[in-house]
Amino acid sequence: MSRALGPKPSMWHPSAAGGWLVLAVCWGPVGCLAMVWGAAHVAAWLSGGRVMGFGSDFALAVLHGRFERAWPDTPTSLVTAVLIAGGLGLAVAGHHLWRRIEQHRTWPGDPIAALARSTRLVSLQRPQVAAKAVQLRRSLRGRRPERLAPEEIGLLLGHLQQRARRTGPAVYASWEDTLVAFMAPRSGKTTALSIPYVLSAPGAVIATSNKADLWAATAELRRETGGRVWLFDPQHITYQPQGWWWNPLAGLFTVEDAHRLAGHFVLTVDDPNKKDLWGPAAQDLLCALFLAAATSGRSLHEVAGWLDEPAIPTPIELLQTAGFPLMASSLRGTQNGAVETRDGIYQTARTAAKCLRDQEILAWVTPQDGLPAFDPATFVHPGAGQSGTLYLLSKSRSAAAPLIAALTDTVMRAAEHQAEQAGGRLDPPLVVVLDEAANICRIADLPELYSHLGSRGIIPVTILQSYEQGVTVWGEPGMAALWGAATRKLIGAGTDSPRLARDLATLTGQHDVPIRSLTYTDGRASEQLSLRRQDILEPAAIRALPPGTALLLATGGTPALLTLRPWYTTPHADQITQAITTAENAITKAARTHFGNNKVIDFTKDFPDL
Repeated sequence: MSRALGPKPSMWHPSAAGGWLVLAVCWGPVGCLAMVWGAAHVAAWLSGGRVMGFGSDFALAVLHGRFERAWPDTPTSLVTAVLIAGGLGLAVAGHHLWRRIEQHRTWPGDPIAALARSTRLVSLQRPQVAAKAVQLRRSLRGRRPERLAPEEIGLLLGHLQQRARRTGPAVYASWEDTLVAFMAPRSGKTTALSIPYVLSAPGAVIATSNKADLWAATAELRRETGGRVWLFDPQHITYQPQGWWWNPLAGLFTVEDAHRLAGHFVLTVDDPNKKDLWGPAAQDLLCALFLAAATSGRSLHEVAGWLDEPAIPTPIELLQTAGFPLMASSLRGTQNGAVETRDGIYQTARTAAKCLRDQEILAWVTPQDGLPAFDPATFVHPGAGQSGTLYLLSKSRSAAAPLIAALTDTVMRAAEHQAEQAGGRLDPPLVVVLDEAANICRIADLPELYSHLGSRGIIPVTILQSYEQGVTVWGEPGMAALWGAATRKLIGAGTDSPRLARDLATLTGQHDVPIRSLTYTDGRASEQLSLRRQDILEPAAIRALPPGTALLLATGGTPALLTLRPWYTTPHADQITQAITTAENAITKAARTHFGNNKVIDFTKDFPDL
């Protein structure tokens, strides 16, 4: 919030035209005569001549054309050339000076100027964030903050906009912040957030996406840092061969862990009525089946089979043997309930676990001969996987999304356990970039996790297309909790939610704007300047934020407008471009092989019925 002490008429105001005219008439001729006299002095110095003293005699001599008297022994042509050159030089200098003045000038109601007045964002600038990084990370103790590399101190949010055409200092998120971003497609969320954050992370990274662009731009460069790249791509988005597998049932020996795993599946059910009616019971059913399989050394293959046989007693017997009589009793009650109820529960569970019907997806979460198993604890352990990168790709939530959510959640919990063993904080921190989080990485209690992940050295970056998209996943209370727990909020271009735009306008605050009014009375005109209180950013202005710009809301700070920094403006742009080219060639070659020995599909010939 800013408040002016009073309206200040501008020196360029139209009412000041008369004064400027008087000054021009009085001092214009004097200035022109001074330029002629200065040019004559320069010409006299070059030719060895002389020049009369500046005054009325010099002016009369010039006006009457008696140049030999005004500058004796000095060629008039030389004086003219110097005068023209000097005039051009002054014109160029004046033009540049005017542009500099224009860059620093503001107009009444300029939101950038109003937001730039605040000094409460100093804590987000490099010196302060670097000092905090030294305090938070044990590996940086004893180092001077000013000598830290940008990627060591935090995640770059952007550059403050101080004027309409001027970029201010960079601001960062520290290694204890949690981020949430609302950005529409093609507004810079991948180029300015996902790719730079993956490349600048000092430790392990989890990155989710529904496209290959994030992997293509960063995988090879991350591999060059010495860490292993793990690519989870069961839907062949990159067409790269499977190089590993992960067992979701590994280490699952408690009801709580099994219930948490089941929740990732149920959250992907598309039908809200079915999810609300049968969802809790379907989650309990999957919990029992997962626990029975995990404690008996079985895999998800058996779980998929048990879902097709509602009356099979095998999982009940396995739960009894493993020491879970209450879970066995619960499963028996589900199987022995009314047929309509039992079928509704089992059908909802089958819908939630439909990814287990896809053999290509199932191959990534069941034992595969010759392929290593992914171990989340090793991945987050400093020294073993500190620069590893885990890419999790899926085209939609109807496919491998529950497995992506489960693997992300498992790695974050492993990171929490590692942090607890290391004194409470993970060093180097784990960066979790959840692009398309509402579609392919639905973690039910993510809003609650946001309240403490930052204090553990786990930095989540949840990128959503809109506020309403988050509401569809976590509900109104959950989304409000996520919004409140995020310490850094970025709102980019394409915010079409009227509700969010109005709320942001309120949070941004108001300022005083000078208003000029004219009154005509008895043939006379009078002018008044008054103050009007108005929003710094109106909802329409927030919706119309241009691509590459974002509104920042930081805990404990005032709102600010940022200029984002996409990867192609960084010093590593050439390396990233080369990595993208190499990856795209690899995808093209692998795709042709996948579709049959470089055969190009001709829809007219191959599918005449279409």
